[in-house]
Amino acid sequence: MKNLNICIDIDGTVTSPYHYMPYLNSIYNKNLTEEDFTTVFWAELYGDTLEGMLDKLHSNYLNSYSEAKVVEGAKEVIDELYKENNLSFVTARSADLEEITRNWLKKQQLSHVPLYLLGTDKKLDKAKELKCDIFIEDHPRNALHLAEGGIKVILIDCNYNKNVDHENIIRVSCWKEIKGVIDKL
Repeated sequence: MKNLNICIDIDGTVTSPYHYMPYLNSIYNKNLTEEDFTTVFWAELYGDTLEGMLDKLHSNYLNSYSEAKVVEGAKEVIDELYKENNLSFVTARSADLEEITRNWLKKQQLSHVPLYLLGTDKKLDKAKELKCDIFIEDHPRNALHLAEGGIKVILIDCNYNKNVDHENIIRVSCWKEIKGVIDKL
């Protein structure tokens, strides 16, 4: 099956799931490692609220968004998928991060893919609006919500999403596996 509508999250899928960890460790004077990130509620790991954590990250390390590296294989697979499918980046990032996100996508040569900044983790409505066949995600709650809403989810395996399971979720460890799953559809 080709010409699929594929939605792709950015943070934790196109970028490393642990990209923000060194910045947060610096802000909170901690030494947390990837193994410590067994929950997606990172603010709790640092003893703060989500709003407080994001305020501190944006005040001290707004550059962290532009410094993110694309994970191995993501660019190549996205470019390959783009040839025969309709791709969209659908992110929980807020509108105030639009310019930095668009600049980052341009720098990564991914700006040809439409971008939707939702400002919320609730992605199901946008996925349905885009007639999403497959959503590539890392966030456990988002993945489950999308799957329960009837969307097929390819879940990037991370320490913080190990307990997520649903018939509409396919767990993968890398972008090469994502391509393999999509090629079989």
